[in-house]
Amino acid sequence: MLVSVVIPVFNAAPFIAKCVESALGQTLSDIEVICVDDHSRDDSLSILNGFDDPRLRIIRFPENRGVSAARNAGLEAAAGEYVYFLDSDDWLDADYLEAMLSKAKETGEDIVVNSNYIEEFPLEGKRALSSRFGFVEDVPGYYPIELVQNKFPPVVWARLFRRSFLMENGIRFPSALVRSGTEDIFFTGLASSFAGRGFVFRGPYYHYLQRVESLLHQRDLCYHNIVSFKALNDERKFRGLSTEGLRLFYGGTVMLDEKEKFDFAKAFFSEIAPEVRRHKELYAPLDLFLMEAILSSEDYSCFLEKYNPNISISFVRSRMRLR
Repeated sequence: MLVSVVIPVFNAAPFIAKCVESALGQTLSDIEVICVDDHSRDDSLSILNGFDDPRLRIIRFPENRGVSAARNAGLEAAAGEYVYFLDSDDWLDADYLEAMLSKAKETGEDIVVNSNYIEEFPLEGKRALSSRFGFVEDVPGYYPIELVQNKFPPVVWARLFRRSFLMENGIRFPSALVRSGTEDIFFTGLASSFAGRGFVFRGPYYHYLQRVESLLHQRDLCYHNIVSFKALNDERKFRGLSTEGLRLFYGGTVMLDEKEKFDFAKAFFSEIAPEVRRHKELYAPLDLFLMEAILSSEDYSCFLEKYNPNISISFVRSRMRLR
């Protein structure tokens, strides 16, 4: 079997049929689709059971365990030479996996990245195509893994992984301590640490649904991005892997609306600050502003005296004052 497609499913009844149909309808037929139902409380499981295709396998959790556990279970059950992770509310162009596999076979790389995707919005006719990310040309090519990690979103669905590479290096999704929605940072970051380079090309499109409820949680997730980066860096340190030249965090619109969040961020930034300052070129101005604002504040009360808990607002105001 060539490719195992792993789909974690939790209360995805409105979307799961289209998602699975896009996987089973691929021009690449030598695949299996493993749906891991994370104890859904809607009709997701009955919809999955309604498919009549021997390539579809269903794993049902007796209790809710989270997306990381679901993906890990799918990975453990996979039999394909390569593994692809698809989210339950998204879908693929029909030739997506064939193009990914072709590049993987052609290059022999353990990780292949397709930089093309479309953000789909519920409002009919509203779509946004992926950009060039400042480094991916129309001609496919090899890029140092540091450049891929620093420039391209750390999402698993843009990547095809050789299964033996993941298994031999013990690469798994993190525990439930890392909030759902940011576990990709850990997984792709750890995988990148074991790969010297990545092959990046612009192929068929992944269709990334932008749901209202997911958009509403984007801002809060930015803090949890930092939590995931901390977990990733702890794992790299535990395994004796170098982080020099890699991007160690990104800030975005971080909300530090609790003392515990501030204390966590300050401890992490204190640890990585020397390396970040050596490689400022890897970071956006907002990232550096966030780190220095936190490190220059003695405690949370001092931080609040100078900054809005939504640190991005403080950054915008500071830029306005400079003009």
